[in-house]
Order: sequence, then C-alpha cells, then structure tokens
Amino acid sequence: MTVGIHVQWFWFLAGPSVHDDQLISDVEVVESYSVVLSDRITPILKLKRGIHMEFRKKRGITNYSRTAYIMLLPFLLLFIVTLLIPAVMSLGFSFSKVSTAIEFIGLENFIAIFKDPLFFKSYFNVFIFMLFSIPITIFLALIFSVLLNKPTIKGKGFFRTVYYLPAITSIVAVSSVFLTFYNPTGLFNSVLATIGLAPIPWLTDPFWARVSIIIISVWLNVGYYTVLFLAGLQNISTEIYESADIDGANSLQKFFKITIPLLKPVVLMGMILSTINGLGAFEVPNILFKNGFGPESSAVTVGVNLYKTSFEMVDFGKASAIAWTMVIIAAILSIIQFIVGGKNNEA
Repeated sequence: MTVGIHVQWFWFLAGPSVHDDQLISDVEVVESYSVVLSDRITPILKLKRGIHMEFRKKRGITNYSRTAYIMLLPFLLLFIVTLLIPAVMSLGFSFSKVSTAIEFIGLENFIAIFKDPLFFKSYFNVFIFMLFSIPITIFLALIFSVLLNKPTIKGKGFFRTVYYLPAITSIVAVSSVFLTFYNPTGLFNSVLATIGLAPIPWLTDPFWARVSIIIISVWLNVGYYTVLFLAGLQNISTEIYESADIDGANSLQKFFKITIPLLKPVVLMGMILSTINGLGAFEVPNILFKNGFGPESSAVTVGVNLYKTSFEMVDFGKASAIAWTMVIIAAILSIIQFIVGGKNNEA
C-alpha cells in the first residue's frame, strides 16, 4: 500500500532556515503534485538540498567557502605575524629615532641617508650588477630551456637536476668556493696562466670586483630560471611549431616569433624576481670582501649598507628608511616592467 503525501511536507523537510515566502516561490512549480513516499523520497531530498544550496548561495555562504576560509586562516595569521606587523613597525621606525625609547623625528632619517654618499654608491653598484647579470641570466636560461625542451634530448631529468643544483646550494658555500677561484693563485688565474694570459686582479680592482659578483650571480640563478622557463615552454602547444614547420619557418624564426612571445609572461616574472633579489643582494659581496665594500666601495650593495647600518651602527631608524627605499624602488621597477611587458604583448 502506497501512501501519498502532499508537497506541503517540504515545510518540514526544508528546515527552519528557509523563509516561508522564499520557499513558496521555489517550490510552487511542484505544489500541485502528490508524492508517493515509497519511491519518491530521493527526489524530495534532492530538491530539499537544492533549495538549501540556493539560499546559501544567495547569502554567499556554502560549506566549501567555510572550508576555504578555515584553510586560509593559518596562512593569514602567519602573514600578519611575520610580515605585516614587522613591516608596519619598520615603517614607524623609519620616521623615528630608536634607542631606549622611540621618538618621532619625521623625515630626518630619510634626509640623513640621502646625504650619505655610500647610500647612492650602493644603489649605483646594485644597478650595475642588475644591468649585466639579469639579461645574461635570462638569455642563458632561455637557451638552456629551449634545448632541454627538444624531444630529441635524452636524460632531461638529469640535466634539470644539474642545472637546478646551484639554486638550492647555500650561497655562503658557493661564495666561499668562488673566493678560492678568485685568489691570485686560484683556478681562474691558473687557467689564464696556462694559456699564456696575465692574471686578473679579481678582488682588488674595482672593475673586476664587480665582474666577480656578476659571474657568481649568473651561476646561482641561471639554473632556477631554466627550470622556470622550461615549465612555461611545456605549456606551449606543439601544433603551433608544427604549423610553423609547414610554413617553412627555421629555428630562429620559431624562437623569436613563437617561443619568445608566448613565453613573455614567464620571462617578465623572472625579470621581476631577479630585480627584487638583486636589490637585496648581501651574502656574496659580504663573503668575497671582508668589509663587504670591496675596493673603492665597488662591491657595496644596498643589502650590505642596510646590514651595517642596522647591526654595526645600531641605527634601526636609518636602516628602516633604507629598507623602505628598497621597497619603493622595487615596486617602481616592477610596475615599469609590467607596463613595458603589457605594451609588448598588445603589440
């Protein structure tokens, strides 16, 4: 014996979270029908869940969104405690004299660092390093990634590992090894002497001191960007290259007309990351040169100047001011790169 129940039972099934007037509008399509309890209970429950989900969507609340917020909460707390609060404190210190007490002094810290010749010297050196190291790194990484992306290359996993090893190697260890190479009787000068060339004063001449830092920077970063660009290349459809082959395009034409334009967003991101890392360079010059400055202050970077101002001069106000100039300049350079990259993409 089957028992028929009228659809008004949805008043009970839908639950108290649904308002009467809303429920009527949602179920008025079926209110004239009777439902057989024995074989229609599943459609009833499905309709009930649908009604609940619809109202929760209207209110912007779902089980999925609650779960997402809960999962984001630890990261949000970590971000606030380790990044946001220190950044706000640093901003406050940049306008203050920090000693036993914190005293607001306005723009005096910024005026003081702008009067310091070492401040401009450090930025000049950093821009010289980035001007040469970033293009060389990006170019070599593009070449290596394109070669590794060829289907005829065997042992790709091995080469990826070899290229990426410098990126995960301690910068202190790498700088220490290169320090031995740059010695007057080190590996580089020994090779030069073998082929009959004069030794190079890597660490005592201002020009070669900058070159030595650029070499280490390129060696450390080229593997990381090779893997990064290789991941971007693998997202480019092979059909595009096959069409270019049919049209008679050679390797250079495919590289400049297909690979570079389609890989441009990844290259832009790599340039921005290189710029940010370059502004904060500290370990390499500080290890190659005992005082971190190099001959005629040719190797001092903003990071070295920031460290010495903070921990040797114990002037946290000026150090915070230097740090915020780094933030501002990094933001300006990133915006410029985005604008230039966007225009090139449109073109």
